[in-house]
Amino acid sequence: MGLYQSLYFMSLAGGMAGLLSWALSNVICSFIPISDAADFVSPALLGCLIGAFTVSFADRWAGIRVSAQWVFLGALTGLVAGTFGAITNIPIRATLVEQQSTLARTITWMLVGSFVGLGLGLRWVRTNPARMAHAFTGGLCGGAVGGLLFATVGHAIPDFSDALGYILVGAGICFGVAFAPILLRQGLLQFVSSGDPRAQSKLGRARKQWELQEGDIYVIGAKSPNSGETRYGRDMAIWIPDTAIAGRHARLFVKEGRYYLERHPEIRGSAGVARYVLRVRGKSVSSTYELKDNDDIVIGRTTLRFLTRKKAA
Repeated sequence: MGLYQSLYFMSLAGGMAGLLSWALSNVICSFIPISDAADFVSPALLGCLIGAFTVSFADRWAGIRVSAQWVFLGALTGLVAGTFGAITNIPIRATLVEQQSTLARTITWMLVGSFVGLGLGLRWVRTNPARMAHAFTGGLCGGAVGGLLFATVGHAIPDFSDALGYILVGAGICFGVAFAPILLRQGLLQFVSSGDPRAQSKLGRARKQWELQEGDIYVIGAKSPNSGETRYGRDMAIWIPDTAIAGRHARLFVKEGRYYLERHPEIRGSAGVARYVLRVRGKSVSSTYELKDNDDIVIGRTTLRFLTRKKAA
């Protein structure tokens, strides 16, 4: 799946989360005799569902098994973030008068989106704290746009304004969280071709791409999709189903705007060099190698292409 395809599916997941949170909020609030209950229940549910859906999508997109443990953690993180956003918004709702309801609604979802984005960004806290800022910014912008549409769309279609509003807010938050890393990426790794039919079918058909960001460490290998590891792990996984690739074959990392490729420690010995192919520009990589724009990387029977941000745009 390409990067921009992922934006579409992330937005779709966010829209589904918004629709479900609207429906569940109506059911739950019907049993709670408090007029403002929806102001707390709705953001909490939206954050919970977005957290669960985005973790599921991220793991599915990475080609690894979706783990119930990490889906639950994502849901819990989103729930806490959404609730915290709603609580933080209490003084804003108390300050703004009725005539400023559009502004109040926009600020409400902007805060919820920013906290949900920050919560989702915690998955990268060990590897790249900058990604937390990206997710926070994306959630804030997505929540602001979604909230503004939420507040204004009711004048056009009052019968469906709430349901559509939640869909727009959910889609906006997820789009923002997914788009911020793409917008701020420094480079790109593209799938070119593979001699392994599985890799060619899975990655070639989807025109697979991976964005590269400062501070991240990307482990490239053929780990089983049932390994249970997720993007909450210490390293970003680039999984390629090629039988000629080791479970952990190579590492790619970005440091001070420069890109480096090296063999994974598990295959650095002479036996690993002899058995597992890792070449750039026709030369075998045995130590840390600095990548240049448009370099082709041959790993196992698969070819990847590295592009800098200028060429990847």
